[in-house]
Amino acid sequence: MKSTIALTLILLTAAFLFPDVAQACPNCKEAYASDGATPVASGYGASILFMMAMPFVVIGGFVLRLWLARRNTDQSALRS
Repeated sequence: MKSTIALTLILLTAAFLFPDVAQACPNCKEAYASDGATPVASGYGASILFMMAMPFVVIGGFVLRLWLARRNTDQSALRS
């Protein structure tokens, strides 16, 4: 456990000290930094929004499924 925490801290420190190395796609970064109106920049922004929304959609779907199962169980218990 301590080695995992130490490795995480080392990687985060390296990412903060050398941000150019941590950049994933130089083309996306350049297009986004230039004017923000290019198709690459709009795609980059859309991908960020998509990645931010996915955990909420997945967890929300799971919670909805549990809620529907619970509601169906309660309704079937009332009918009996």
